[in-house]
Amino acid sequence: MEPAAVDAPPANVLGALLQQLGMGPEQLIARINQRRARRGCSPLSPKAAYPWLREIPSLPQPDNQTDALAVLTARAGRCITASDVGWDLPRHRHRHRHLDAPGDAPLEALLQEISQGDLMDRRHLLMLTGAAATAPALALLLGPIEEASAASSGQLSERLVGSIERAVRDLREIDDSTGSASGDLTWGVGIWQSASRVVAQARGSGPLADRLHTAYIELSEQVGWMCFDARRHPQAQRIYHTGMRLARERGTSLTTRHSTANLVASAAYQSAWLGHHNDAAALLDIAARTPDLPSAAAAVIAERRVYAAGRRHDPDAVLRYRDEALLQLGSPDERAPWWATWLTKDSVDAATGRAWLSCDQPSQALPFLRSRVEAIAPDYPRDQLHAVLDLADTVHQCGDGDQARELLGQAEGLIDTVSSQRMVHRFEALSSAVAGA
Repeated sequence: MEPAAVDAPPANVLGALLQQLGMGPEQLIARINQRRARRGCSPLSPKAAYPWLREIPSLPQPDNQTDALAVLTARAGRCITASDVGWDLPRHRHRHRHLDAPGDAPLEALLQEISQGDLMDRRHLLMLTGAAATAPALALLLGPIEEASAASSGQLSERLVGSIERAVRDLREIDDSTGSASGDLTWGVGIWQSASRVVAQARGSGPLADRLHTAYIELSEQVGWMCFDARRHPQAQRIYHTGMRLARERGTSLTTRHSTANLVASAAYQSAWLGHHNDAAALLDIAARTPDLPSAAAAVIAERRVYAAGRRHDPDAVLRYRDEALLQLGSPDERAPWWATWLTKDSVDAATGRAWLSCDQPSQALPFLRSRVEAIAPDYPRDQLHAVLDLADTVHQCGDGDQARELLGQAEGLIDTVSSQRMVHRFEALSSAVAGA
């Protein structure tokens, strides 16, 4: 007769405590996720506790540690502290995170890291510039990575993929109407983290997989834009880069490549807004080289190039890209993607006015921006606020302080209807400039 199997002793202090409490690691995470749900946070992976149980354990993020200790305290009926589970040791300051360089990270490991915790909330993330900012997009020009075919570890369904596609459009509608409100952004990042887990688990090929990858790239563009609008610039950049990383490895369909071009163009807009002009120009050149772009998508990229040209004080390029955007808009085809339908001639005029304003030519900007204020629909309060602030800035630079103050009063009435830290910061800076004139 064989001897009875004996359970191996726990590898660390936390493991011993869980065994003593009759609690498995998945149960611990389930209880933590209940606490996270009450705060509106996305759930951790059911396997998130396993790195904490290694012989040399990983230490949880601070929020996760607080939740875990609260759960263990409730289970044990006594106070469980960090020292009780070996978490009072110094943290490694230079622990490698895939999100520090998403463009270079192994895709599956990157997606798992995104889905497991609160890394996007870290305040010490730094913006990447130069080669570090443009390399993930430049890699797209090399074509998809050749990989051995991998068996799917998660079965995709039409219903699941359709739900993710609808979530992207719902987020766009919310963002258009209310801006990047804290709750909306939390929800958006949570969807992005959950979708990361789906993509990581559902490898394979075929039309449904192509739709999933396209939806994930569209989601990365949308959530990245919301982080940008909330002035969480490093987080926005990491989200954009993750979308590029997925496109590099699995973006084989034309629709995926077109969505990637839009994502790269949005990353370029962020760079131009922040004054990283070389990065913006390089990213837009890469987006424009995407093959077989629908005319509506090409118009979006040209509109972004108008704005970027103004920010780098290149009036000849402003005129050239304005002509290109209007030409593409005037040559519609039946392949216009849903995310490009926002662009109209009025939108191009707005970008042109902003470009002339950035070029220190406010008199050139004035007719474009005045017509934009008159044309903008009240259904889009952030765009309306943006247009009013642009015009206030323009008339202030033209020397009309009274009208600038009148427009700022109009902007003040709009600012409570939309949540956009980007617009709030602009309003405050412009109000100070007008008051000091």
